[in-house]
Amino acid sequence: MGNVTITTDAGTLDLIPATPDELRAVAAGWPMGLVYSQAESEPNGLVFQVGKQEAYGIKLQPPDTDERTARALHFHNLALIAAALPFYLRHRHQGIMVPCAYYKEKSRRQFESGVAFFVSPHPASKSPSQSKADFLYDDELGDGASRMIFDMAGAVAEASKREGMALNTVIGIEVRPRLALGTLGTPFLVHRATIFAIQHPLSQDHPVWGFSVRAGFSKLPYASMVPAAVPGPPNVTHSWGDRVKILSRRLRETSPEEM
Repeated sequence: MGNVTITTDAGTLDLIPATPDELRAVAAGWPMGLVYSQAESEPNGLVFQVGKQEAYGIKLQPPDTDERTARALHFHNLALIAAALPFYLRHRHQGIMVPCAYYKEKSRRQFESGVAFFVSPHPASKSPSQSKADFLYDDELGDGASRMIFDMAGAVAEASKREGMALNTVIGIEVRPRLALGTLGTPFLVHRATIFAIQHPLSQDHPVWGFSVRAGFSKLPYASMVPAAVPGPPNVTHSWGDRVKILSRRLRETSPEEM
């Protein structure tokens, strides 16, 4: 796919194909890797499951609601994520952040529509603070994960104020595996200071792009991605937590100057 210019009420947004080097960097920085697209019409697969082992993230759980409200909240959450990106970038995290709007049917009349964050933390993101809250999820999600998650949640709160959009009520914050969250809306992936548009299939009429322009973006690299599952290699059962720790050790060895 070549360059795409999206026209919104707020202005235009140019999506420029991500370079092979950019994609290799994402693959190297994600604990389960990336399955590269084999055809222009196919998305890349950001691997969230290897064998029976799933990626884990944090969900901000809202109260259950009806289907119509849940669908409206899903688009609301996608817009807040787009508006939050410049606030998150201020923290200059080195790892990968995948902010998601999730949508789950729990029964015929009960739906859950919230926000979740999947991260691949860089050790440099580990907080120097001695506060226990800054390390709350590090044991399960890796050194620096808690700080990245709290900074993204704070960015969503800032975006809600700027845009005059209400924040969802949160009744719980939980570490959950990917498949426990139902359908994921993943319009963006953030790696270091680069925001990738990853929506697949690309919908130029989607309101998320207007919020991106209002957030100050006029150009973004684009690489379509979907959460993917791959078979696990025989006799290798590394959990998500194990994979994050292995990756963190490698990052410490290859970039000690950033620690």
